[in-house]
Amino acid sequence: MTRIKIILITLLTSLILTGCWDSVEINKREYIYALGIDKNPHNLTFTSEVPKINEGSEEQRLIYVRDSNDFADFYATSYLHSEKVISDRLMQVIVLGEDVARDSEIVKRIFDEIQRSPQINRRVKICIAKGKAQDIINTEIPVNPIVGRFLSDMLVKLKRESYQDIYTFDEAILDLGKTGNAMIPVVEINDKSLKIERAAAIKEYELKGFLEPEEVSAILVLLNPDKARIPNINVNVEGTNISLGAVDISMIKDTNLKDEKLSVDYYITMYLYVDSFIIGSNKLKDHEYQNKIKDEAGKSFLAVAEKTIDKLQHTYRTDLLKIKDDLYKYHKKDYEKIMDNYDEVFEAADIKVHLDMKIKSTGLVK
Repeated sequence: MTRIKIILITLLTSLILTGCWDSVEINKREYIYALGIDKNPHNLTFTSEVPKINEGSEEQRLIYVRDSNDFADFYATSYLHSEKVISDRLMQVIVLGEDVARDSEIVKRIFDEIQRSPQINRRVKICIAKGKAQDIINTEIPVNPIVGRFLSDMLVKLKRESYQDIYTFDEAILDLGKTGNAMIPVVEINDKSLKIERAAAIKEYELKGFLEPEEVSAILVLLNPDKARIPNINVNVEGTNISLGAVDISMIKDTNLKDEKLSVDYYITMYLYVDSFIIGSNKLKDHEYQNKIKDEAGKSFLAVAEKTIDKLQHTYRTDLLKIKDDLYKYHKKDYEKIMDNYDEVFEAADIKVHLDMKIKSTGLVK
């Protein structure tokens, strides 16, 4: 019996050891945390960031720049120039340069190569650079020297605080495949750091243009008012500067199609609180004065919302409001009537925002 146990233990040990025959020690690997892709006169420039493992010292990183035709070529040349095994399984972020993002054929090819690659983490986040991706990856950030990790943390925070969509590769493929449109975060250099405030309007894998922070907020309100968080609305009423925050937003959306003329009405109720005003002012107790505040705040939000809708319809011709998606889900017969010429229908659509502002709290003690 003892002899049988010894044989079984020997066999199990052999199986465990042989199961790791192709493993590579961590100090013999180089893990790409961030990858930037730009166009050059001949092909593509790949800029990769690799954290440098130095036991007991401050975090450092290595930057590799390779001109390559595609991902396969990039990895092949990287292997040739490195003594270690290159791995992208821990990749946090892929940054597409502005010139790449404006070329739909290149973007499609990059996405196709990522989809086919067994190595790349499908949860890698996608963002677009204002300018060159290489400049973003090269940025030296004192508080967090690893740009890939820094960007990943910023994107997670962005989603948590504003509910803006941040796209992993899988999510980007799904959204672009379903609607053809996406609003992808834009990263840009901010002094000695990076910032993500604007968004890119993407249509059929092509960057159509950029959206300012207040335009992004307006779109988020029209898409998902229950979760949208907007910046404070600042108004001046009778010489007094007042800052208002939105504590709650509700909306009813009415979509109609008549003779191929699309109309969409957003009926929004926004509950506000007075965040700041001149101390000692008693005007806030006056209901007439409160109505003036609501009127000015409403004009401010409507101006941004109407400008944003006009930009989406007539400048970018990109339906980031997902009206087409709603038609497909809830008005299938109407959708089938206009699906072949939806771009023209969207551009000519009558889209209106109706706003009802209510002050829930003035901040005054009664």
